[in-house]
Amino acid sequence: MEKSNNSTFRLSVATLAIMNVTAVVSLRGLAAESVYGLGSAFYYLFAAFVFLIPTALVAAELAAMFSDKEGGVFRWIGEAFGARTGFLAIWLQWIQSTIWYPTVLTFGAVSIAFIGMAVPHIVRGMFRTSDHRIVLPACIIVGASLLTLCDIISQMPWSDAVLPINSVSSLIGAPIILWVIFKNKHLHS
Repeated sequence: MEKSNNSTFRLSVATLAIMNVTAVVSLRGLAAESVYGLGSAFYYLFAAFVFLIPTALVAAELAAMFSDKEGGVFRWIGEAFGARTGFLAIWLQWIQSTIWYPTVLTFGAVSIAFIGMAVPHIVRGMFRTSDHRIVLPACIIVGASLLTLCDIISQMPWSDAVLPINSVSSLIGAPIILWVIFKNKHLHS
């Protein structure tokens, strides 16, 4: 964020671009999108040219048109369609910012955390050591292999359906985490 002269924070263009990329290319849809492979790049470019760029141009025009007034989305929509519709627009924007973005980010973090917590325990059990010179490289290899296996299973080669990868990684990671918890509980009792 860039700091302006009057001590308020403003989002930079790069921050807004990253927020939009995160909204469009979320981890949740990657398993389904992987069916298209590199062909999915066409769909992203198509969406950018047909939706994102025109939306950005409309927002820039509205911002320039109301540059002497404050209010953002509420002002733009409210003056065109009425205060009730302006309130609806700003409320939907608030819901998106407070619920949808954190949900997508939490989803990605939890998917990675299951594997990130389970793999070191798997590796220490496989190699019977806690030496970080062995465990760290092995965690990278085993973690990548495990996620690849989860991705193959989530693609369900025997079916046209695609599962979210977090459902498969949870089925592998959760039992290992539970085993570690109960093992530690048994040692301390």
